[in-house]
Amino acid sequence: MPRHLSEAQRARAIAKLEENWSLTEVAAELNVSKSCIFYIKKRYYYTQRLQRTIRQGIGKVSTENEDNALVEFINHNPFKTAVKAREETLFPGSLRTTQRRLKQCGFKNCVAAHKMFLTEEHKQRRVQFANEFLQGNEFWNNVMFSDEKTFQSSKNERLHIYRSRNTRFEENYTLSTTNSGRFSVNVWAWISVHDPGVCWQIDGRLTSAHYTNILENVMLPSSSIPNFQIYSNMARVKEAKKDDHNNRKKSSKPKTKRETT
Repeated sequence: MPRHLSEAQRARAIAKLEENWSLTEVAAELNVSKSCIFYIKKRYYYTQRLQRTIRQGIGKVSTENEDNALVEFINHNPFKTAVKAREETLFPGSLRTTQRRLKQCGFKNCVAAHKMFLTEEHKQRRVQFANEFLQGNEFWNNVMFSDEKTFQSSKNERLHIYRSRNTRFEENYTLSTTNSGRFSVNVWAWISVHDPGVCWQIDGRLTSAHYTNILENVMLPSSSIPNFQIYSNMARVKEAKKDDHNNRKKSSKPKTKRETT
């Protein structure tokens, strides 16, 4: 069924109607709906015209300069809401029009990501570490990584921003992680290519004595790698052999209660 009839088809419909064809018969002849023939007949009766009326539609309420001002404001202030952007740029459209215009320009309303910001020095050191240890699987099969982490309560809330696609973790569109410190849990964990490792809760601060105790009494017994290298914070801590640890453990004398406190 055609969407619109040509002018010749509309003239043919009028001719059939003047020959006393019914609306149903004319519609079946031209393969259109009955209502289509009815409106052609009505238009011809009142205006003596066969041409369709070209509808102009509603024009845009904003000019190109006003759209560009809105986009420029959001580019420099991604954490501002559409309400604020409309007020600051004096955008003439409604709030819904403002949101629609931003969407048409490629901006999506998303929840901002939270992450720790790295300085240029941190970034350079991480790239340097990766380049330094571009070695085969044989090397990484004997490496264990360990680190400590403090989980703290925070006052971070869901904050919406306007950004384009594939820019979630760019610094302009992320929030720095903040901690309130009211609640915190210290943990230490290790991981390797063979094992997911152990996550160990730390009571109090992680002192050097506490850290040595974790390495000898938590990490070594839980590892299935006989000979390995330990890396923490991108630096090698020590080389260890599980057999040596077991021998030291057997030869060491039992500690008294006074020694363990």
